Amino acid sequence: MKKIILLIFLILVFVSNTIWAESSYKVYAQLSPREKIISGRVEVEYENNTQINLNEIYFYLPMNLYREKNPYLSNVLQDSSYVNGFDPGYTKINRVEDENGKMLEYTLEKGKVLSQNYSLKDNYLKVKLPNPIYPKERFKLIIYFQTKFPEAYFGDMAYANDAFLCRFGWFPYELSYTKDGWDKGGILVSSNFYLELLIPKDYQVALGMDKVQEEVAGDWKRIIGENTSPRRTLPIAISNKYRVYKLLDDKYPGIYIYHYPGREYKARILASYVREIYEYYSKLYGSTDHKRISIVEGQTYGFYGMTSDGLIILGKSVFNSSDLVIPFILERLNEWLLSHEIAHLWWGIGVGIDFDKENWISEGFANYLSITYFERKYGAKGGNLFPDLGDDYFLNFLKESLLGDLNLREVQVELPYLYYLKDGWDEEIIKEYWESNANGYSDKVYNKAYLVLRALSFELGEENFDEYIKSLHGEYKGKVITTDEVKDKLEKYSGKSLGEFFKNWFYSKGKVDYEITNVAISYNNGKYVSKIYIRNNGNISLPVEVKVIAQNGEEKKVIYDGEKGYIEIETENFPERVVLDPDSKIPDANRINNWYPRKIITTSKREVPLDAYVFLYQDLPSLSIDLSTGEVNYVSYSVEFYDPINFHLLFESFYQEGYKGLNFVYQRNLPKDDNFVLQLIAMEPDIFMGKLSFTKNIWRKFDLGISGNYWDKAYTMNFSLSYNELLNNKLYFDFVLTRFTDYYKKALLSQLSLRIGYSNLGFEVYRVDGILSKDFLVFPQSKLNINFEVGYVGGNPLQEEKVNLSDFKSLTSEYYGNVKLASFVNWNIPVAKDLEMKFFNLLILRRLETNVYLEFGGVWEDVNSIDKAGLNLGLGFESVWKFITFLDIPLNLYMGYAFPIWQGTPNPNETGRAYSYLTLGF
Repeated sequence: MKKIILLIFLILVFVSNTIWAESSYKVYAQLSPREKIISGRVEVEYENNTQINLNEIYFYLPMNLYREKNPYLSNVLQDSSYVNGFDPGYTKINRVEDENGKMLEYTLEKGKVLSQNYSLKDNYLKVKLPNPIYPKERFKLIIYFQTKFPEAYFGDMAYANDAFLCRFGWFPYELSYTKDGWDKGGILVSSNFYLELLIPKDYQVALGMDKVQEEVAGDWKRIIGENTSPRRTLPIAISNKYRVYKLLDDKYPGIYIYHYPGREYKARILASYVREIYEYYSKLYGSTDHKRISIVEGQTYGFYGMTSDGLIILGKSVFNSSDLVIPFILERLNEWLLSHEIAHLWWGIGVGIDFDKENWISEGFANYLSITYFERKYGAKGGNLFPDLGDDYFLNFLKESLLGDLNLREVQVELPYLYYLKDGWDEEIIKEYWESNANGYSDKVYNKAYLVLRALSFELGEENFDEYIKSLHGEYKGKVITTDEVKDKLEKYSGKSLGEFFKNWFYSKGKVDYEITNVAISYNNGKYVSKIYIRNNGNISLPVEVKVIAQNGEEKKVIYDGEKGYIEIETENFPERVVLDPDSKIPDANRINNWYPRKIITTSKREVPLDAYVFLYQDLPSLSIDLSTGEVNYVSYSVEFYDPINFHLLFESFYQEGYKGLNFVYQRNLPKDDNFVLQLIAMEPDIFMGKLSFTKNIWRKFDLGISGNYWDKAYTMNFSLSYNELLNNKLYFDFVLTRFTDYYKKALLSQLSLRIGYSNLGFEVYRVDGILSKDFLVFPQSKLNINFEVGYVGGNPLQEEKVNLSDFKSLTSEYYGNVKLASFVNWNIPVAKDLEMKFFNLLILRRLETNVYLEFGGVWEDVNSIDKAGLNLGLGFESVWKFITFLDIPLNLYMGYAFPIWQGTPNPNETGRAYSYLTLGF
């Protein structure tokens, strides 16, 4: 018996050691900035951590995913991703040797379809071993490689804005071997790393390593990096523009912020967040083994983050544009973003996963840790996203009128999840990336997964759940965990069966939607009994808290098991309201029906509550005054009634240019961007206008090379009925069909419009318009757009119902007719890009462009009268100033001059004109 126990013990030790043993990598490389190449050798001491003999070893070469253009996208659309046109990225293998310098046989193999289905050639390096290596045995080999960074706006694995960024895969790195064979998916194994990198001495390098030192000799600098514990990746960021801010002590990892010039104040703020977040996570969930954490300013704008082992990339917006207009208003958003990325040092990096099938473990737990951190610091309810701005009236007015009181969890997680359900993207969380709906993928692995963990935390107890997470991290740190192991361990820790829970939420699609249908109140034995009738409109049941709010401040909470059709709750005082899930602990698909009676919020601040209807009123009317005359041009006062997803009502009284009136707008939002709009306007003395509009989108699946299930609009149809007593006293029927089918492949758009007009005399007029638009790539970052337009009007049209040349910028006189033929050619030429010129902390100039355009065409009375005399040829020049403002919203300034260079019938009044205008928004 003792021998059997000893044998079992030795087997367990053997299996444990073989499964989690680490290989070692020593990388000796040099950067050639001009060629954008890192070349060198990687010395691998490979450990056979399997239980079989290995005859070959596989390494991953992910940079080869960028060798080829995407054949599914037009050159025009791909061009925006590259700095100076398509630029391939690749890893070239020069030779492979054993430790004695003997050449080893190797082949390059096609990659597996994961995130894309093109440029898969040479994704894997297969090294044939001279002799099999046995379990626990090591084999040393040397791989000579050359990695070229593409000059592209990828934000990772690329060169842009004077920086090289790569979180993993810039040198050959082993694939994991699992029970199913070589994993060619998303598992990153733990290894030991040592690096010596030669770079020009004026460059700074951010490394995700524990020990980093520099040695300068002449014009070159040697960076020496070493890890004190196994890691999954060896991330790198290199730039001659980086400045470094350091926050060091002996208790926590050193914090290094790599930023572009002029951002030190932001680096100091971010470093303080990193320290506070890391300390919080460490105390609650146990520390990581990192001795150093590097935060790098990214190459591109946006509020995004990307994490690798010991190195985090944050979008440029966090560093540069987040203080525009209202300084520090977005600091909490930046802090939460950073807390999510730091959480990956525990989950996704510390605890490894299969990023292909089970990415929810990484993103769901990172969201859970970060949102829990945020809510424990700033409160879970109400407007916690934006900080108090003190006594600055103007800034507070902007905050309340533009942004309102927003709750981070509701607007960043729950609201997107509700749209995800409404639009029909719901599916199993456990699913290979390529087979998933690309449209809802991030919603399910980030938001749905987080909400499910939140529900599980509620069921098991939040403090207990903290301990369970700590135990999971402690047990699986440096290893790889699966969904089944998460379930089994949580069952072990909690003593509860979670099989049905995980089956419903992770391996099938479905939702929970509790609704209070009625509340019957009776009075018995000196107490009020509320019989609360509950219906589940979904297909998954969960325990949920029910709260009765009674008079005199009394509240009573009980847990409803989700099974019976009602629950009874006793209170001392008369019950006034009942609410299900008052603290939003379960992923309910509709929170508005959780209240009885339904909840209505009356406020003058814009709010987006998920459990209530909002009645929004203005404290003061809006008005416009002509400063030159002192006259009031426009006055408006409005009230709104809405919920954040389904509908919006607007009531407005207004005065404008001598007219007084009332405006009513109702908009109903339907799934997949369909909508219904009704507008009615009544003005003195007896003027009435109205419009009824319905938009329907036809969706289809597009193969863009990046996902097996990407859906987008193929056609958009709009139907409308309108009546306007100021406009000819007619009833118009309009139909507009926009075709997007050829947009991705051919950069081609087309549109057909039809208008039919009726008066009290009957049918009066009809109009048909067609537009065809095609983009061509002239040279990198320069696009040529050609537009063709055709218009025809029949019946008995008034002049304003006819086609015209008002879209010709080179013409100022009025040109009307029944037939229109026109073409427009616009050549967009970049002047300057990747600018960062800030103006009064309101705008950042990002890009300068010039448009040179031709306008050719005319209008005629009928088809038979089409001739040379009606033609016009105009030439224009336009300067385009592209800015971003608050929240990176684009603001574009156009300034131009256009003039006719030829007219079939010369018009002496046409001498050209200068113009300018602004556009705001995406």
